Amino acid sequence: MAERTVYFAKITRSGQMGLLDRSFAEDIALAVDPHHQATRYGKSWRFSRPATLEERFVSAKLGFLRTTPAAETTYDDDLEDFVTTVGVANEGSFSMFVIDVDHEILAFEERLPNIRQQAFLGAFRRLLDEAGFRANVELLTDPSDFAEWAHSVDRVIRVRAVVHAPNPGWNEDAGALRDIVVQAGAERAEVVAVAPQDGGLDPDAQWIGGALSQIADHGEGKLTAVGVKRETRVKWRSGRRLRTAVIRDEDAGSPEGVWAWITRKIREVYGG
Repeated sequence: MAERTVYFAKITRSGQMGLLDRSFAEDIALAVDPHHQATRYGKSWRFSRPATLEERFVSAKLGFLRTTPAAETTYDDDLEDFVTTVGVANEGSFSMFVIDVDHEILAFEERLPNIRQQAFLGAFRRLLDEAGFRANVELLTDPSDFAEWAHSVDRVIRVRAVVHAPNPGWNEDAGALRDIVVQAGAERAEVVAVAPQDGGLDPDAQWIGGALSQIADHGEGKLTAVGVKRETRVKWRSGRRLRTAVIRDEDAGSPEGVWAWITRKIREVYGG
């Protein structure tokens, strides 16, 4: 049974806003415009007409067409010879995606071998630029990766977290790091925790989990850690493993089915 990977990305609008500078929901709906095209590596990319799934979700397809030379050989009975004619052939493929306008999250399927996740993101960014919607679009990471690493070492001796003031809002688990940024009126906070000699930090500390959740949900910031395993120092950094989900062909019988499946996965992660 075939499977496809669904990736999650954060759309962070730049300080220099474009379009009509209205709400994110209004402007992203205008930016997903089927009239715009972007050419990358000989492929012409464009959106399908978007649809609104409730007020919170916008769904569409992103795909490409490519024209390539094609030769066809036939037999001409009059000439009694083989004849080759040169024409063109059209190749194309598309991926389906959903945007959660409340959390400014993009979730999309990778369609191998034609549309890999980096090709999708490159075309998506280019089309937003064409529409005048200035934003960064970055893949989100899996926060559970840290817990697995932390419990694989003998002790954690250093943790450094960098958390940015978010757009549009804070994760409810951000806790102490949120307080630091908000109370100081800071653009970002950098927190370093060092274990006592021969001791270890608590990897399940609330502030560490809050930092990981904030970074994973908003795509900005980073967390690094150093641990000791059998007297050897081992390092960990955020961003090594991406947040993904796997959709099976049995759940992808139609575009509507794929959009509904992706929407359910977004709800599982972000609630609502």
